[in-house]
Amino acid sequence: MVDLPGPRQIYTFEVVLGCLDDLQHLDLTTPLCDLDEHEKGWQLKEFCAPLLLAIKHPTDHFQLADLKLSSLLPWALKRHPMTQTSKTTTDVSKARCVLSRFPRAPQRLLTLPLNNSKSIANKGTIWDGIKDGRWATKYLVPEARSHFHHRLPDDPTSLLQLVSDLQDIAWENLYVTTYIDTNNMVFLLKIASLGHTPNLEFARSFLRYVNLLAELVDEYEGLVDAVNFGVHEPFEDSAPSVQALKSALFPADTDGHEQGLSMLKAFLWSAWQRSIMLYFYYVIGVQLWQGTTSTWSTLLAVRGVRRLIDLDSSNYRGESAQYLCNWAFELLRTSRTSLALDFRRMIALFDDHFKDLDGRCIKGSDLSCKGDLAESCQRFTSAEAKSQSAHATTCDGRCSRIRWSEAAYRKCASPRAVLADESHSTLHYAKASSNTMAISHVWSHGQGGRPEDGINICLHQRYCRLASSLGCETYWIDSACIPDDPQLRKEAIMTINDIFRDSKVTIVSDQDLQSKAVTGLSTNDLETLFSILLACDWGVRAWTMLEAIRGNESIHILCADDQTIRLVDLLRRVHNDGAVDLAVLLGSAQHLLPSSDAGSARSVEETGYLLSQRHASRKNDEIVIWGLLSNLSAPREALQLWQGHDRVNTGFLVSSAPRTKGFKGYGWAPETPYIRPQQRSVDLGDGLRQLYSIRFPSYDGRGSYAASITPSGLLGKWFILELDEDAISNLCENCQDERSSTLWLDEGQDLESSSPTADKAPDTKFFPRPDFANACNILKACSSDPVAQVRILRPLDADGIGPYNGGNRRGEDFVMLIAICVCINPIGHGDHDEWQWQGVYEWIDDSHPDWRPEEMIII
Repeated sequence: MVDLPGPRQIYTFEVVLGCLDDLQHLDLTTPLCDLDEHEKGWQLKEFCAPLLLAIKHPTDHFQLADLKLSSLLPWALKRHPMTQTSKTTTDVSKARCVLSRFPRAPQRLLTLPLNNSKSIANKGTIWDGIKDGRWATKYLVPEARSHFHHRLPDDPTSLLQLVSDLQDIAWENLYVTTYIDTNNMVFLLKIASLGHTPNLEFARSFLRYVNLLAELVDEYEGLVDAVNFGVHEPFEDSAPSVQALKSALFPADTDGHEQGLSMLKAFLWSAWQRSIMLYFYYVIGVQLWQGTTSTWSTLLAVRGVRRLIDLDSSNYRGESAQYLCNWAFELLRTSRTSLALDFRRMIALFDDHFKDLDGRCIKGSDLSCKGDLAESCQRFTSAEAKSQSAHATTCDGRCSRIRWSEAAYRKCASPRAVLADESHSTLHYAKASSNTMAISHVWSHGQGGRPEDGINICLHQRYCRLASSLGCETYWIDSACIPDDPQLRKEAIMTINDIFRDSKVTIVSDQDLQSKAVTGLSTNDLETLFSILLACDWGVRAWTMLEAIRGNESIHILCADDQTIRLVDLLRRVHNDGAVDLAVLLGSAQHLLPSSDAGSARSVEETGYLLSQRHASRKNDEIVIWGLLSNLSAPREALQLWQGHDRVNTGFLVSSAPRTKGFKGYGWAPETPYIRPQQRSVDLGDGLRQLYSIRFPSYDGRGSYAASITPSGLLGKWFILELDEDAISNLCENCQDERSSTLWLDEGQDLESSSPTADKAPDTKFFPRPDFANACNILKACSSDPVAQVRILRPLDADGIGPYNGGNRRGEDFVMLIAICVCINPIGHGDHDEWQWQGVYEWIDDSHPDWRPEEMIII
């Protein structure tokens, strides 16, 4: 068992269990979830008033805040543990065990008000600054207070370092961060009783609570902003509940108010982070033991919080070793199931294993890549290793190659695999079967090539011995089984699904994974191997994702000394015995979860989402992979892929994916699943343009309206807003009014001059939301034709009545997205005008009263 302290408990599990009527039939209803969005928002704001008063209590701040938070689940407890004296004798060891594998405190992503200018000016201590506010003894656990008695140094650099260090120490020792709240204990007790048994009703109830808590965090953040900027206007209503909220936010006595605001933020943040971690732990556990299904996969999409907008990879990975590729980490961090998850243990284990190695992303540099896109990492491009530069560990690197017998290859029935026989002087082939060992590897690690050129004989011998040890008669690897001949290559690629689906074993061969020995199979060893798996090259490529999905439960990881471990055994051991914060990161690699039917066709939307950040080196390979995952015959062009489908979830289409060009009826269709960051610009006048970068990821669109793909175009219902020339002019004017002068631009933004004489003047005004400004300009340009019609679109729910919100706030960019469409010549196509897709852009809000559902055809 991993040695982790886990969060502390104000109340024992026995006491909490004694407060429940019936653990097996818990009523986890959250009444606030049933309100409309406006009413729910105000109810959550007003909910913060008693929370803020509770957090300022002189002696029982955590207990009273916890008491109030528990009222979000009004029927889960028959009484709160604060008033409970008796306890149950039921065994709660399973719940206690899971809690012990949680981090003591969530990852710190907030700044605490530890110091003030008075204490710094007087050269006192941090303790003097926080003690003057008389809050340190209330909020910090006693054993941590001695850390804050250090005299403040004179040197500014040392002072900043001390304050930074003490931020972490304080966060790790606050009552509100180190103690677990009662609601999460209730959920934990339920999960401990269920184990890996699927309970869809419970999972959906838990998801509603997690999303409601995220909304509460957002509403409270907004209230704190109002306090910081002195905004009183929203609280002028004379209703008692509104005045109570105003009084809590703007008290007459401000002593300790700043600290109280921060403590409540930390309390809510901690409760939300733990609830998400616990929720993912259950949902992933069910899929690990029962197999993933579309229903349970959907449950991995949760609502984020606005605080995440301001965070980048440095907030999560800190000062980790350069050997950890920034692009690989970015894939993990931006997954929709990585919201506010804790990467500290994963990074610590990865760094400890590779601590003596420099970065390997850029040739001639010991640094990692920028992490903004795959192409910035040369391991995907110019630093690809020479074919067959890899050798077995026992080889001196000077062995010869063994080449194919083309005659034997052509004579063999497809799909073909190499005979695991070391006695032949050439590669011989047999039909692949359930006794085949398939090898999934990354070309950049030196095992790539073609059978015409051969493979290193030491590798052939290694594969033969591995196959024999695993009870296999043949092995398959692309470098020995996919020739250069176009017809043979196409034939071989079309059998990849069958190869990996039907093989007895799929071996994952990655140089980082092979650096880890697993002979002892300790929990720490398995956690380290899992951490490497999440960030290794094999885990971030497009082809290997296909092979992992089709190989599924037969996947074995090749480790040091040619030892292997079954992937599903590794994942289950880490989930059962390892750190919970590490185990739940599997959600960012959903394709590794076991499936009840690994060979089934995946939806074009699901696979498009999975491939949206995965790189394939050959042009159009991502289309081939996309098609193979849908069980199509390896299409080379996007048009062929879309012609192979008759419907698409409209929610999937609202992304920044480039669209097909030159094919009438398919101008709406993404031409690739791989969504790279796009550089856009908006005109500032005077020869200047504001440059900025966008990336709007594609989600699977599950639950959105499914439109019909026809030869004439995409026919389906959308939520539309028609805009005339006056409305567009007003939008453009409002955009101009929002422009402001600033000395800096957000990350990813820049300034471009269209002439040598144009330059940034001190009073140059920028757009705070450049993509919205860009959308307005495009709308204006489209409407300049007097006969043109312009509208913006949003997806509808599956019933075709209300707007689809399933893709909102999954991820880090909390913006509303719309598609712009224009009808240049509204002569009609049957019952419909023909609309042209102009692109997807950021929009401001959905409050306009004229949004309505309408069927249309997009060409």
